[in-house]
Amino acid sequence: MSNVNISKLKGIVGDANVIDSLSEMAKYLKGQGKPVVVVLPGNTSEVSSIVKLANEQNVKLAVGGAVVNTQGITGGIAMVMSRMNQILEMDHLNLVAVVEPGVLHKEFLLKVAEAGLNFPPEPYEVETSSVGGCFAIGDSDSKSFEYGPTRTFLLGFEMVLPTGEILDIGNKCIKNVSGLDFIHFAVGSQGTFGIFTKLLVKLLPAPEAKKAVIGTFASMHKANATFNNLIKRNVLPTRMNLINASLAKNAKPGTEGQLVIIDLQGFKESGKNIANEVAAVLTLGGGSDVKIIEDEVEYDQVINGWLKVRAYLNAKPEQTVEFAVGPMKMPQALAQLEALTGDLGAYPGVIVEGLLGFVGLALPEGTDKLALARKVNKLAMSLGGNVKGLLGHKLKAEVYNDAEMWKQTTSLLSELRQQFDPKGILNPGVSLEA
Repeated sequence: MSNVNISKLKGIVGDANVIDSLSEMAKYLKGQGKPVVVVLPGNTSEVSSIVKLANEQNVKLAVGGAVVNTQGITGGIAMVMSRMNQILEMDHLNLVAVVEPGVLHKEFLLKVAEAGLNFPPEPYEVETSSVGGCFAIGDSDSKSFEYGPTRTFLLGFEMVLPTGEILDIGNKCIKNVSGLDFIHFAVGSQGTFGIFTKLLVKLLPAPEAKKAVIGTFASMHKANATFNNLIKRNVLPTRMNLINASLAKNAKPGTEGQLVIIDLQGFKESGKNIANEVAAVLTLGGGSDVKIIEDEVEYDQVINGWLKVRAYLNAKPEQTVEFAVGPMKMPQALAQLEALTGDLGAYPGVIVEGLLGFVGLALPEGTDKLALARKVNKLAMSLGGNVKGLLGHKLKAEVYNDAEMWKQTTSLLSELRQQFDPKGILNPGVSLEA
């Protein structure tokens, strides 16, 4: 029997914005948990009232932009932010925007481009990601070598804390932090420290021109060697990404072999020279069908193909292993990885973000993720890197046989969550240790 008071929720947001029919709820939910209701708040005050109600009734609550992950909220509330979808301000002079969290990431990118501006972070999931989710997840993307990590694009926010209190922090100044930087501390907390209700987002001027150079390769190793050649020549594009043969067909239908995508954002004339140099390096390195893409529609298709592949890996965190090493150590990393996995080209999914020295693996069904992650982490550590995130930290503690290091990390995280969320109401299915 659930404690959720449906009539009180209707009193907060109106009857039309409370959904408790299973068939209607389904389109807003993913995962195995079974919340009893979906609620769609329209403003900060409503979010605060819902969170306070959840606290009063000791009911679990999870939040999403358009779709909510239901893990840990059986019998609880799924809060969908899609009604809070306004761009409240686009300040061209100060290069900032004030955005509600439910604005779809792809819609925001269109509006920003129409204004002649640029918001570099990639959508985590192409169709359903929201701007609030972009910062709640806080994942660095393949352009972060040039533009910096996602967190640097958040200058402030309004947030409803897990107790229902409202926190307002930050301003339009780029340099506005004294002492503890809570703005960036909240990025990547996956909604465990609070719910974004307004975001003050940094923008950049739009690049004058965008080009892509693509090509296919017989092997991952040959393709990656061209990345190292470009870095040695001091050619550092916006991103240079590699997709193995199994996934390349998803990015660009009809592709045979491993697909390389080099993205060049910048100036027209210098971009033309760099594109020619990149195409020459790919061709000399054994690339086939090497092509410089300048047509806007075709360029967007190529980049959207990449985003689709990245979203495929993002959608299955329990079946992916991600690690980083220095970009110039990637030849050894790929060779050693192949010894663990077999032919990388035929593996279910492998991506390389060449400027970041990042590798993402989509694992075959039935793979023991933790067992493979342990091996991959040792491989990466031997080359100066490690498995990504807190899983990597945990595995590093294992390698050093330092249980105390991991214990201190987990106890600090649980203490922080306890401080912010004394009743453990908010997004209980999220583990910051994964």
